[in-house]
Amino acid sequence: MTRAEIDKPEDEPAFRAAIYQGRVFKLAPTDASCALASELLARIAHMGLRDPPPEDFVARLGKLRSALAREPHVIELARATLASHGVDSDQHALDCPRVRAILHRGHEIPAAAPVYVAHRDTWYANPRAQINWWLALHDVDERETFEIFPELLDRPVTNDSAGFDYDTWIRLAGWQNPNRDARAIYPSGVVPEGARSLGFSAAFGEMFVFAGAHLHRTRPNVSGRTRFSADFRTVHLDDRRRGLGAAVVDDRSTGDAMRDYEMPRARA
Repeated sequence: MTRAEIDKPEDEPAFRAAIYQGRVFKLAPTDASCALASELLARIAHMGLRDPPPEDFVARLGKLRSALAREPHVIELARATLASHGVDSDQHALDCPRVRAILHRGHEIPAAAPVYVAHRDTWYANPRAQINWWLALHDVDERETFEIFPELLDRPVTNDSAGFDYDTWIRLAGWQNPNRDARAIYPSGVVPEGARSLGFSAAFGEMFVFAGAHLHRTRPNVSGRTRFSADFRTVHLDDRRRGLGAAVVDDRSTGDAMRDYEMPRARA
């Protein structure tokens, strides 16, 4: 695999199977994905988070994330986005869309270090059937986004996931908490020397879809502006029940992050 693939299988099971096998898909904007992106941008503007960031940027961002968590309208926009890409959201658990803000030269801020480490989402007690949906809220080039190490999907890497327990982590930190306890563990891994990485550029409303088990990390942003994006995760419930998903080769985390996913109404 040398690039993100534009054409995804029309058959949804084949689409999921391809993702579990390591393929990364770049999906064109749809009316629904643009509606979700526009809604989130409006919330960002309302909180005064556009460039240049205010002195209380982190506090304002935290308030925005708290307001978005489990908000029914935003969840429904995410489910509509899935439907626009041929995915039956009634078969998936879904976590709430999360706004990401990567500051210019933010990697130089010691407190932001966990944002930039290489990791697999499975190290956070997520299931192997987890699929990540990353949404561009404005046009970005690959220097501002993130990178995946595709050849390491089924190769173990040195990591500290054994120290991660989901219940403990929720108590000490939780998702995107600016007031996290210093004892909270954010699992990280060592990228082998010479490992090939895959970077991405994207336009407003485009999405990247990939297995949560992929080793990936945010790239340092030196673009001169804050990069805004959003992402959410899905788990096909029958795939999980049947033990399907991407390879799990080095995860030693404990707990179950699925407890905080939104279940389809029919299964709630």
